[in-house]
Amino acid sequence: MLVFAVIASLLASYVLSTARPAEAAGTLLSQGKPTTASTAENAGTPATAATDGDLGTRWSSTFADPQWVQVDLGATAAIDRVVLNWESAYGTAFRIETSGDGAAWTPIYTTTTGQGGVQSLAVTGNGRYVRLTGTTRATGYGYSLWEFQVYGTTGGGPVGATPISQFKQVAASSWEGGNAPAAALDGRSGTRWSSQHGSDPQWLRVDFGATATINRVSLTWEAAYAKGYRIEVSTDGNAWTSIYSTTTGAGGTENLTVSGTGRYLRFYGTARATGYGYSLWEFQVFGTIDESATTAPLLSGPTKAPAATGRFALTAPADNAMITTTRRPAFSWAAVGGAVRYQVWLNVSRTDYDFAASGNLIDLYTKVAETTGTTYTPTWDISDRWTYRWYVVAVDGANATSASNIRTFSLYLPTLTTVDDGVRTVNGSRDLNKNGTIEPYEDWRQPVETRVNDLLGRMTIEEKAYQMFYNAQQFPQSGWHFGPAEAQDLHTVLRSGAGTRLGIPTVSAGDTIHGYKTTYPTQSALAAAKNYPLDYKLGDMQRREQLEVGTRGVLGPLAEVGTKVLYPRIQEGNGESAEVAAAQVRALVAGLQGGPELNPGSVLATVKHWPGEGAGGEALIVYDQVTVKYHMIPFRAAMEAGAVNIMPGYAGSSLIDPGGPGAGDSAKILAYLRQNLGFTGLITTDWLPSGSWIGAANAGSDVMGGADPGAVGFTIAGFTANVPAARINDAVRRVLRLKFQLGIFENPYGDPVNGPYRFHTPAYTALANQASREAMTLLKNNGTLPVRLNAGDNIVVAGPRANDTAACCIWTSFLHQEYGSQTMLEAIRTRAAQAGVNVYQDTGPAPKLAVVAVGETSYTHATSWVKEQPYLPADQLALIQNFQRQGIPVVVALVMPRPYVITEWNDLASSIVVTYRGGEEMGPAFAGLLFGDYTPKGKLPWQLPRSLADVLRPGGSDIPADATEHWDLPYDLGATAAQRAEIRARIDADQPVPSTYGNPLYPFGAGLTNW
Repeated sequence: MLVFAVIASLLASYVLSTARPAEAAGTLLSQGKPTTASTAENAGTPATAATDGDLGTRWSSTFADPQWVQVDLGATAAIDRVVLNWESAYGTAFRIETSGDGAAWTPIYTTTTGQGGVQSLAVTGNGRYVRLTGTTRATGYGYSLWEFQVYGTTGGGPVGATPISQFKQVAASSWEGGNAPAAALDGRSGTRWSSQHGSDPQWLRVDFGATATINRVSLTWEAAYAKGYRIEVSTDGNAWTSIYSTTTGAGGTENLTVSGTGRYLRFYGTARATGYGYSLWEFQVFGTIDESATTAPLLSGPTKAPAATGRFALTAPADNAMITTTRRPAFSWAAVGGAVRYQVWLNVSRTDYDFAASGNLIDLYTKVAETTGTTYTPTWDISDRWTYRWYVVAVDGANATSASNIRTFSLYLPTLTTVDDGVRTVNGSRDLNKNGTIEPYEDWRQPVETRVNDLLGRMTIEEKAYQMFYNAQQFPQSGWHFGPAEAQDLHTVLRSGAGTRLGIPTVSAGDTIHGYKTTYPTQSALAAAKNYPLDYKLGDMQRREQLEVGTRGVLGPLAEVGTKVLYPRIQEGNGESAEVAAAQVRALVAGLQGGPELNPGSVLATVKHWPGEGAGGEALIVYDQVTVKYHMIPFRAAMEAGAVNIMPGYAGSSLIDPGGPGAGDSAKILAYLRQNLGFTGLITTDWLPSGSWIGAANAGSDVMGGADPGAVGFTIAGFTANVPAARINDAVRRVLRLKFQLGIFENPYGDPVNGPYRFHTPAYTALANQASREAMTLLKNNGTLPVRLNAGDNIVVAGPRANDTAACCIWTSFLHQEYGSQTMLEAIRTRAAQAGVNVYQDTGPAPKLAVVAVGETSYTHATSWVKEQPYLPADQLALIQNFQRQGIPVVVALVMPRPYVITEWNDLASSIVVTYRGGEEMGPAFAGLLFGDYTPKGKLPWQLPRSLADVLRPGGSDIPADATEHWDLPYDLGATAAQRAEIRARIDADQPVPSTYGNPLYPFGAGLTNW
């Protein structure tokens, strides 16, 4: 009976997990199809049992890693969901992969945190074969699946699936005007590539980044089409093989069934149908990409090294070797008596670290191989990085283990830029000083410190000083450019560095603190979601967008804990919890820098504002020797994630430098960073006036943030006369080190022509939307939400934020309205139309519901209204009151970038949804919540005061003497003296502080998560 009860329970959970309309998948394709596996535990648990539709039978493997089970669907399918119905022996780490031929595999889902049970996985991929590869077992047994179900569509090939060519790197023989090559790969019907008029042949080439198996090509022509052309593939971009050829092209949309394999595919036009060039709205390639050659095998979760190492020796690569000739170096080690196999562990970069855990991310290792021999050569290309660490574990027949010593190596194998900037390539390196020979600083095969020392020795004192300044657009010898700039303007600035005497490249950095071209929610909103892997993805998304056009820095993220209600820039920080702040700063830094260390694929993160302005603001930081511990937690976390650039803020510190200047020109505050936190990286000041630059440099700042060497009354000669040469050398050494680590001496540019077409992709929009959805916080709901109105019913949307295009975002993060982002009013109209509900602005006939969007529009250092009045102004309050008096249920959409007092109208609202600054998808995300498209998840990142008296004395202003909250303490609104003493005691003892202190109207973490 127990067996049947278990099966019934599994069946019930399966039905629940697959019956949700929001997650509907395509047709079940796998049932009854040919299924094979790496092993089977016994004859009673064959591979076919996982696809037979019988919940009483199962496949189970033998007790070892890795293991796989695969199903042959019989034809190419577009796969949209995989359901795994685990028995108790499940996998914690596994991949779902697809293949066109059963040989080359492409991962479409990877995890190291599998929970067992029934897992319904939304995926996107194409292939005839689908495989689950388990790499880490949750138990000492094998892998065991009741059912392995694959959903999707077949028939007619991968029509409707995502092209493997979309947003890939592209080149062309020519292009006309703004009709760039990448316009044919962007999935947008209003953009096109066109070649120059009047000549044949012309070509358009796609680089898939790895070997692709191609089965269809679709060409959507503008009027200027090709009569004669070939479709060709290549493994190296040089030798081409034709897989389709015609001399009777008909234009329109041509869907070509083809068969070919290669990393590159190109259209090669030989005969135009018109007197113009070739013009394609879209050039789409379908098939699968085998990313195994560029993806490290993750056979374990990220793990610390064993406590005991050094039991046997590693032999190659040599310790501290710099590998510059291969991406697949051979590893070898001494044999260990009695060992039956060896595990190779390497600190590869990952996306799934436990960002809430303390410790340096670079010291976490992944098992990448198991072998019976004493050598291993990677099957994938190791990416460029300066600090790889590795060790080997020997395993004997009784599964006892011993670990080798740990060695370090670096790997750098750049493909040099091909931009015509006057710099020639000599002996495989860029001849930056144009003297016909390669100096050590120009030779990328040399260690970074060798290059730094050589270049520093060639520079004049003026050239060195310029590296400490911004405004490269006016002074090409400057080290820094203040961005963001549009692609072509930025490219012009970056190219100007090549014309200087030594050809030192510029770094462009801007205040794009919550997105570059795709704008995600501010950090305080992310703190409401607490989805740290998503934070990593957002940082990585921003990194990828910036790399497209060569902007290599960002003046963020913030490592501040917001414990002062009246601090205007609390909106940019991480909420009130130091632990949340630490986790999401780790995630954002790692995402922006593409791993736990600055590398040639990074965007340089600038962590700010040291030493933590959330405890007082830009005038004065008020923490003491106890509470300083709390506010240092996220800065330490940033360093653990690999941050090497920190920005001091404007505020001074009553603890570190009593009565002294702001942090950027306080020697004591900067010394605290160096000595107490052990920071060895770059210090970039906030935007200081020219009169402060000499003092800031002498205090220990390395780069003068935003500083213009052409400022009135300032000269570089005056700077070098008043700042010691040793101090300048110290600063410039750090600047040059970071520039070499970024690889910009080899690749200083992006792609200003095609890069912008890879901004704001659907996948990026989806990430921004997910982040905004997860941040949305439902504070109150009396049953009004979700909206369940009848077709023909009316909604009124009112309030100053309803159609405000700026309220979602701050600073210089760009928002592309033309790509579909909507205000709350626009998004509600769009969503309501699906339900047949009418939407009126401000007023309308017989409304069944009023949505009132209130709060502050975009601001930076100030607030939209007096900061000592953190509550809705009278005109916004009146909107809520007026609808409520008419008996119309009111949903308040609250744009709340800082904690407000909402007591006055809390009881008037039927429902309250906090949007924070939700990024460009704030409108669509709010509309989705309104109509119940998803369940709310967000939780308040701060306490909300019951009254202004929790914050200020009556008639008080923003000074410590008038404060009733303690600016440096978390969770203390309305707290007693005894509670504040407990908070301090916990901080002093390095213990987490519970969020339950005080007497707020809404506590930290408030938020409904169901209807």
